[in-house]
Amino acid sequence: MQMGKLSRLCGESPSVKHYLTAVLVLVFLTLCGSRDANALPAFARKYGLRCSACHESWPMLNYFGQKFKDNGYQLMNDRDAPIWQNPGYWPVTFRITPIWHRVSTGKVLVDTYAGGAPTGNQAVQRISSSGFDLSGLDFHTGGTLEKNISFYVLPSSDATASFHFETVMARLDNLFGSP
Repeated sequence: MQMGKLSRLCGESPSVKHYLTAVLVLVFLTLCGSRDANALPAFARKYGLRCSACHESWPMLNYFGQKFKDNGYQLMNDRDAPIWQNPGYWPVTFRITPIWHRVSTGKVLVDTYAGGAPTGNQAVQRISSSGFDLSGLDFHTGGTLEKNISFYVLPSSDATASFHFETVMARLDNLFGSP
């Protein structure tokens, strides 16, 4: 029995199998070639450190990262002051997540056409559509407002561009001589 006949018996055409194989290969190559995105790099840029200085793997902090967090995201040096700005430091990260979707509905009545004119007959067909959507936009920002006062804000939008606050945090550290 030929492969094409076997595919039609299973309910799939050979082109669908080729398409699925190509998609799986593309997904495999994308996942193998992608690099890890670890943490909000604002603090790493501000202090000239690598993300791995504070993180073992995101969001897990190592000992240094935990101490940095406990000190209100400060290294206790001259770079802690909000007025000290490295030109490469801008405490913002944007994240957009693209989503591919495919919708397929079977047994849909569809009008038939012959030679560009409707025949008045209907046929049952499978209707499919696909495309890319964006899930929304995340806007991460964090930093130091004043010595021992730090913040992190995450305004986020949904697919309809309606913004809301996912996270709003402020830290007050080392107040009244306490760590």
